[in-house]
Amino acid sequence: MSQTKYLSISSQKGGVGKSTITTLIASYLHFTMPLKVAVVDCDYPQWTIENFRQDDLALLKKMPEKMAEFKALGKKAYAIIKCQVKDARQQLEDLEGAADLVLVDTPGTLNIAGLPELWRQLDYIFIPIEPDAATINSTLAYTDVLRHYTNKPDSSLQGFYCFWNKFVKNEKQTFFNQTEKIFQEEGVTLLGSRLEQSVAYRKSEVRSTMAPMRKEFYHLGIKSLLEEIQAIVFPVKEAASVAEKA
Repeated sequence: MSQTKYLSISSQKGGVGKSTITTLIASYLHFTMPLKVAVVDCDYPQWTIENFRQDDLALLKKMPEKMAEFKALGKKAYAIIKCQVKDARQQLEDLEGAADLVLVDTPGTLNIAGLPELWRQLDYIFIPIEPDAATINSTLAYTDVLRHYTNKPDSSLQGFYCFWNKFVKNEKQTFFNQTEKIFQEEGVTLLGSRLEQSVAYRKSEVRSTMAPMRKEFYHLGIKSLLEEIQAIVFPVKEAASVAEKA
């Protein structure tokens, strides 16, 4: 593969699960695929993913069986680099060629200096949305802003995609159907994957930075999302190149 890919699970609304989803994607692709992954955590000041890593390291020290499981994966842990948005561009430049994929965790607000410049360095942005009107309105406003940076001569951003998070199967589908129609009319791509609402995502072993999510949780929708993201970020020819390099 000729260059590193950069993507972000991003939103201008906090609490939509972007840090957890970023961790699930990073851990799956790094530990189960022939990919070298890195995470740049610039979600200052909480640095959630860095905190996940510290919790994981403490657990490995406390539980020898967990350490044995990690070693059995046969791969070192991926790098997590914490910084502020203003410093993230340099971190991404430093990672060029050192990783196949870099995931960037950004703050849940647009009012951050340096964020537009960071968008220009990303290849793709994936936006989790929750089934409520405030989130939908916020997301549409966010995508309007991102259009100014997509497929421009001075920007690497090739596209942005939304997907449902905290989806409840037994809820009426009217709201989802209406929202999907609005997104289509606005020219916003909504992926087919729907991540189900579940307390499982709060468990440390599920959102681990030191191991991929166990298969028993795939039914919650994360596997489908991973497959959609892979197809966008690593088309068939590039995926074959990565496999040859492994």
